[in-house]
Amino acid sequence: MILDWHNFDAVFQQKPDYALDQKTVENILRHRREFGDELFFDRIWKSIGLTQPSRKNYPARSNQDLRNVWSKIVQSPAPDEQKLALLYYVLLDCRGITGVDNVFVRRTYLPQKYQLLVQGLWELDHSQFSKALEHLTDPSLALPFADEVLLSLLKHPRCEPALATAFYITVSPPLRDPKTVDAYFDLLSSNNLPEAYYFAKRQDKLNHKSLFEKLVATVHQEKGGQLRATRATILVGLPFSSEEDAWFEDFLLRGKGTKFPGAKDTVMVRRLATGKSVSAVTENTMLNRLKGENIDGVSWETIRRSIAEAAPS
Repeated sequence: MILDWHNFDAVFQQKPDYALDQKTVENILRHRREFGDELFFDRIWKSIGLTQPSRKNYPARSNQDLRNVWSKIVQSPAPDEQKLALLYYVLLDCRGITGVDNVFVRRTYLPQKYQLLVQGLWELDHSQFSKALEHLTDPSLALPFADEVLLSLLKHPRCEPALATAFYITVSPPLRDPKTVDAYFDLLSSNNLPEAYYFAKRQDKLNHKSLFEKLVATVHQEKGGQLRATRATILVGLPFSSEEDAWFEDFLLRGKGTKFPGAKDTVMVRRLATGKSVSAVTENTMLNRLKGENIDGVSWETIRRSIAEAAPS
């Protein structure tokens, strides 16, 4: 028999005076703070056309508050399946009534895709990251909020970065939100410079240049001298296009990167490593003034002198 889900008492017939316990309320509020003051419950709430801020309504602190939340969802202008999805989310928080969520799903015939989606988003809101991804990466699911899910995984202090990477690879979110693009690029930049480089290359030209310069800046802002040198070596070995080479030199010699430690050294190494002409190395006044450290009798000055002496007259 189909459940009369519009009727609060029919759904909560086991315990019509039910209210969320204080611990559940406190946990929901804590999780909302951890996620930057917005849960996926809040996003679903807005998506079904409810304009009153969800945080003023949920978590419900009393039976009457819970009834009011239920009524607002039922009366929203959204299709029934979307209403049922959010009501199902509410029931997942109602752990004090055994099996009420399962009965609801079975007797309202909530489609499987909505069950997967709500379970995954509820688990994500409760910081159960691995369990959440088991549902949200299901191949049958056309996932809404994909950018927001990725950003949440990247920003939450207790989420392992590997889970964010796995989600990105599995779901391929559209990355329409610049904040998500920047956050994912930051993860790539810290873990794998070549991957970050190719990620930047796949963006449109404006974002490509912005991310490319950000990658160069990230390498030069490393605090450890040895780590910075190691990552700079990887950077200069990447297969820049002629356009990227121009961006690279302009950023480090004339742009925002001029004050970074080792900026000119990196340009010099890149030029030498890519076989630039001797004149390209020796005639640039900015690089011509570069002294650098004297290591075992070798400095940039001795290297320039050797290049000049080896050049055909």
